[in-house]
Amino acid sequence: MSAAEAIGTAQRTGIPLDRIQKLLLWLMFFMGWLVIVEPSPSDALFIPVVLIFLFSGLVIHATAAPMILFLLLYNIGGFVSFLEVSNQTKASLFVITSFYMATSAMFLAFLIPADPVGRMNIIRNAWILAAVIAAINGLIGYFGLFGLGHAWAPIARAQGTFKDPNVLSTYLLSPAIFIIQGFLLGTQKWRVFSAIALLIILAGLFLAFSRGAWISFLASSMLLVIVTYIVAESRPLRTRVVLLVVLGVIAGAIMLAVLLSIPQVRDLFLQRASLVQSYDGGETGRFGTQLRSIPILLEHPFGFGPTYFRVVFGQDPHNVYLNAFASYGWIGGISYMLLCLSTITVGWKVMFTRTPWQHHGIAVFLPLFTTMLQGVQIDTDHWRHFYVLVGLTWGFYGATVNYQRSVNFAQMQRLSTA
Repeated sequence: MSAAEAIGTAQRTGIPLDRIQKLLLWLMFFMGWLVIVEPSPSDALFIPVVLIFLFSGLVIHATAAPMILFLLLYNIGGFVSFLEVSNQTKASLFVITSFYMATSAMFLAFLIPADPVGRMNIIRNAWILAAVIAAINGLIGYFGLFGLGHAWAPIARAQGTFKDPNVLSTYLLSPAIFIIQGFLLGTQKWRVFSAIALLIILAGLFLAFSRGAWISFLASSMLLVIVTYIVAESRPLRTRVVLLVVLGVIAGAIMLAVLLSIPQVRDLFLQRASLVQSYDGGETGRFGTQLRSIPILLEHPFGFGPTYFRVVFGQDPHNVYLNAFASYGWIGGISYMLLCLSTITVGWKVMFTRTPWQHHGIAVFLPLFTTMLQGVQIDTDHWRHFYVLVGLTWGFYGATVNYQRSVNFAQMQRLSTA
């Protein structure tokens, strides 16, 4: 459905435009479980969603300027580097994808401030349901059900309708944190179904056997508990957090024991549990290649060109920050690092500022923060959910700044009339 069709439908049926906006937004995030095709259904829905919200529902705020600046510089650096390899189709697609994802982050940064809680609830609910479907598909592939093992687990790791198990596992990270936070705060609806959904999502995350995603989940969960405890406004809530953590650890241990009782799971777990794999070490391994590339990149201000690190060294950089310099030159690399640092700064402010959406901001920022850290061992620059979290974080920051201004103005008004 195009934006014009949606508006025409609203006019003919009398359905309020905001309901159609909410439906399309929900569908866009719900279809995030299917990304094995390009463009994905979620990508196809992006344009009509943007168009229909252009008529109403976006708040253009200056607080997003740093994010926009760094994303623009990053893509400008990419375009300049692309000119050296413009005859390569893969390089062209890489640049186009980067621009599209930057645009999606900007859109979400302007979408959230108009209704932070309401729109985040839509995104949260759609993403959780999509994650359950994605995880189930990953489990089907991992256990070879319905003859889909070869297609949905080609390297014996849960992958489902994603192109890479590492992407599936990190896509599942945020919905898992959403549900865990709901239980910690006592706000989670349909608790039995939510608990089942969480178990399915965690099973999919675990069986994707991504070491980075495992660490990101553990770090996000621990930080969520710590931050929730710190910002809790009552002693009963702090007590609830402590008790649920104990129960969660016990439940997690039981779930892990059950999964490891399956021989094929146990064998792959013991293999993947090592921090350094056989392909990591040595001069030509992942880490050795990264070190060898740094002196060369210092001599190439425009980098190697998008996707050309693999051509030069025979493998991908497996480090998003190194890849930014390699693919998008010094301009792109510095801009990407500044984007991450500035996002961490505003995300920290969102987490520790009292607002009606503070806990939403916490649940969005923590998985983003750990994914940024995970970027030192994997290329995350083209993960859709990474840019979603970046855009949401800046959206919450814009809403938080506006909220603080309104509170301060109200206080000044009261003082002036006292």
